Amino acid sequence: MRFLIITLLCLSACTQFPELEGTISDAARDAPYPKLSQVPIAPPVSGIEQEILQDRIAALQSRAARIRQIDISALQ
Repeated sequence: MRFLIITLLCLSACTQFPELEGTISDAARDAPYPKLSQVPIAPPVSGIEQEILQDRIAALQSRAARIRQIDISALQ
């Protein structure tokens, strides 16, 4: 497996990359930068959605606490 990875890396080092000079037209080079706009703010969450989110947060935090207690060295 290691030999395959090393072989692929060596072969990719021998490739010829295309020239990038002259691939952009003068019109594209002289074009102005696009105008940035603000990202719209998410609408406020209703009471039921808030409860669902809080339940999900609690479930994820308890799952993370259980995962943190696993002894990784025992799994190897």
